[in-house]
Amino acid sequence: MKKLIAFVLTALMLFSLAACTENTKDPTKGTETTKSPEQKTATPAEVEAAVAAALGEGYLCTVDIPEEEMIMSSMADLDMTKIDSYIGKQAMVTSLNMDTVVVLQCKDGYAEEAVRILNENFSRTVSYIRQYPFGVAKVEGARLYRVGNLVIFVLAGAVYEGNDAEAEAKLAADEYQKIDNALRELLGTLPENLASVPVS
Repeated sequence: MKKLIAFVLTALMLFSLAACTENTKDPTKGTETTKSPEQKTATPAEVEAAVAAALGEGYLCTVDIPEEEMIMSSMADLDMTKIDSYIGKQAMVTSLNMDTVVVLQCKDGYAEEAVRILNENFSRTVSYIRQYPFGVAKVEGARLYRVGNLVIFVLAGAVYEGNDAEAEAKLAADEYQKIDNALRELLGTLPENLASVPVS
């Protein structure tokens, strides 16, 4: 009789254990949910390198912009004390090629202000280029992205040689598509372009 009771109790314990195991399945398994791409982190130098690699020979930003020049330039309104790290590059002859890449790793609370300042500078650049129309499509297609505290301004791409406005616009669009693809791959996401082109 004792053996029978022991057997029944053992059987009940096994069934109970099996039931508990069934109810404690991993909640992450089962129904699948669609996740948005995860945002990755990158340094300003990594962002600039990705843009350079994407454009290849079309990348003209070969001259560093030192901090003292940032302070003295048209971007002088940037408060460099609120920026942890940055990289600034421009073309060798800025009067012929306005190509510029500026990437800022801002301190908390400053990224929005940095976007505003870069947009003001961009507006002046567009106004200037419209007076001397060379590379207008490339300038007007510039990118300004904010990903967390990372602010990215890119005005870059191969130079169009010719007088066909449609072909120039296509080249600029193709170059910016390369840039966008590279940044999306690097950062895992790509927000809306914040570069505000002033109305003609």
